Amino acid sequence: MLTMSGVYRVVEPPRRLAFSWAWEDESGARGHETEVTVSFEAAPGGTRLVLLQQRFETKEARDHHDGGWSGALDRLTRIAGAR
Repeated sequence: MLTMSGVYRVVEPPRRLAFSWAWEDESGARGHETEVTVSFEAAPGGTRLVLLQQRFETKEARDHHDGGWSGALDRLTRIAGAR
């Protein structure tokens, strides 16, 4: 099981969220912390979500997160589109 933790740093309903993100090991120790910002913008027929994660420790870590976020957002698009 993968565990992550973070702290919300900005909450601006309904426009923006910003929070820290770090994976935790089995003992609960946090690894390298990144910063995530999610913006919500009005768009024709719905809402546009823009996600930016930065301050990665390595290019490989960045690429792994890109794949994870892409998969999660693709699933969200399928669910939202099913309505």
